[in-house]
Amino acid sequence: MNKPTHFIIIDEDSINNMLCKYHLKHINREIITESFLLAELGLEFITNVFVNYPPENHAVILLDINMPTWSGWDFLEHFDKLENSLKSRFKIYMLSSSVDEKDKQKAKENSNLVEFMIKPFDDEKAIKILSDY
Repeated sequence: MNKPTHFIIIDEDSINNMLCKYHLKHINREIITESFLLAELGLEFITNVFVNYPPENHAVILLDINMPTWSGWDFLEHFDKLENSLKSRFKIYMLSSSVDEKDKQKAKENSNLVEFMIKPFDDEKAIKILSDY
């Protein structure tokens, strides 16, 4: 997979979203970040905007579990229905404050997720994600 050009942060906590953006920009100023307080708006961005970006553009999604309207699990169900050519342009990391073993196990079983990470997001997590490429 190509290096990510974008990070899409999906979390209802605007402070967490700012913290993620800060650490990502601290590691690499050229990364483009988009953040969404609602999971369905993140999926709408993917299907209506990102889909039109050149195919060499790839993105990392940082996805929370507990959000209003759609949860992170709901987002993943909808994401899974997208065409493989679009899905293959994304790596999804679940970024959550949940320490529930059921969530961790469910994340391991989801083929669309790369990894389950515990908040808060920091430079170390940003470096790890970028080094996965």
